[in-house]
Amino acid sequence: MEISTIAHATDDLAKVEAALRSILPESLRAREIFTRRYLQGHHGNPITTFDARLTKLGDVEDFTRHFMKHMSRSEKLSIERDLDLHSDEEGNLFIRVDKQQAFRGIVEVGDEDPIRVRFKFSRFSGKPEELMKEFLESE
Repeated sequence: MEISTIAHATDDLAKVEAALRSILPESLRAREIFTRRYLQGHHGNPITTFDARLTKLGDVEDFTRHFMKHMSRSEKLSIERDLDLHSDEEGNLFIRVDKQQAFRGIVEVGDEDPIRVRFKFSRFSGKPEELMKEFLESE
């Protein structure tokens, strides 16, 4: 699973990282899981990307439980209702979290300046669409 976001020149990098860490469970917050890349925009403006890939089963499970626990039931239902807009044929579920709300410790879906979270559902475990629906119905 992957977590990523972009910080623009006007963003406070410490606040962006705080927003990212706020959606993590305690078991991951103190660890250095984010890779920063410093890029340059079309007009020479600095852009910083933050990326994390969780591969250890325990880390993925901890994050998933924490993330789903902090997402409201209405948010989950909205994603489930529009699952085709949040998933692809490869078994990926994409959820965009409002970065400003995340900074406040709230997991809320948002499209502007988001934190992107990608969950991967294996085709070997069943139909990805059904697995995603079960996942969204979990606490």
